[in-house]
Amino acid sequence: MSDTPESPMDILRAAAPEGEKTYLDHKAAIMENPELQAVPLKYKLLVGIGVAAALQSSTCTLMWSKLAKQAGATQAEIAEAILVSRLMKMATVNDTAADALAWLSDNDE
Repeated sequence: MSDTPESPMDILRAAAPEGEKTYLDHKAAIMENPELQAVPLKYKLLVGIGVAAALQSSTCTLMWSKLAKQAGATQAEIAEAILVSRLMKMATVNDTAADALAWLSDNDE
C-alpha cells in the first residue's frame, strides 16, 4: 500500500467507475471542446481555482492551480484568482446575513 493518500477521483473510480467516466467526459466536453473556446483554457482554470476555493475544496484548489500553472498562468494570476474568490465568498455571506442584520436593526433595544 502506498503512503500517498487516495485522491477523490481514485476513490470515485474504485466505487463507481462509470461516475468517474461521466465526470471525465463532461470535463473534456467543457475544457477541450473546440466549440467551447471563447474562454481560453488558462482562464477556465483560473475560474476553477476560484470556485474550488469558494467551495472550500483544498484538493481541487491545488489541482486547478497546478493545471493553470501548466497552462501558462502566473503565480500572481493564481493568487489573484484566490483573492477574487475570497471577495465573492464574502459577498455571499453579506447577502445571506442581510435579512438577519436588517432584523437586528429593526429590533434594536
